[in-house]
Amino acid sequence: MFSRKCKEHLEEANESGCEHLTHAVSMAMTLQLLVPIIIIHGLMPRFFNKTATDTMKKIVEDRNG
Repeated sequence: MFSRKCKEHLEEANESGCEHLTHAVSMAMTLQLLVPIIIIHGLMPRFFNKTATDTMKKIVEDRNG
């Protein structure tokens, strides 16, 4: 079902295909929710000063262990 490269990636991530999909969808939803926050911050800089940056940093930290 998965190509060799896909299997290698799943092994590197130490996840099954289903786990990887769940994580990817969760991350996509989180990032999608940041879009209106970033737009609001762009229009009114006093709001959500670090929300997007902190969230993205947490995603990277969680992913890198």
